[in-house]
Amino acid sequence: MHRPIALDVEYTFTKNLIYEINLKGIITYANKYFCEVTGFRKSELIGKNHSIFKHPDVPDKIYNNLWSTKKELKQWFSTLKNMRRDGMFFWSDIHCTVKYDKDSNIIGFIVVHKPITSKLNIEEEIERYAQYKNN
Repeated sequence: MHRPIALDVEYTFTKNLIYEINLKGIITYANKYFCEVTGFRKSELIGKNHSIFKHPDVPDKIYNNLWSTKKELKQWFSTLKNMRRDGMFFWSDIHCTVKYDKDSNIIGFIVVHKPITSKLNIEEEIERYAQYKNN
């Protein structure tokens, strides 16, 4: 699957988007709202790495640092710029939590993208992205 060209057009949403990934970052579940907002059909998402949504404005170092913590933390929160299949972007407040099997082994993560609640969070993230790109 080819990467779309990033467009300077924001997409907004109002419902929680939920997907699940395994320990390798492969998508194992996506709710209908996640599919709707990202522009992908569920069949196009399942089996793909979650970096399919990485917006080119997000420095690799931030993205990799954010997702590398998932194996060490029980849960984390962040604001992130994401890219849709058509190249439009959307901001979301992300909550990631560990998913366990019946024997309490970590088998993956549940990721919830919530509609952005504060423009200040976006401004702070844009500033942080710029700092990483200038280093």
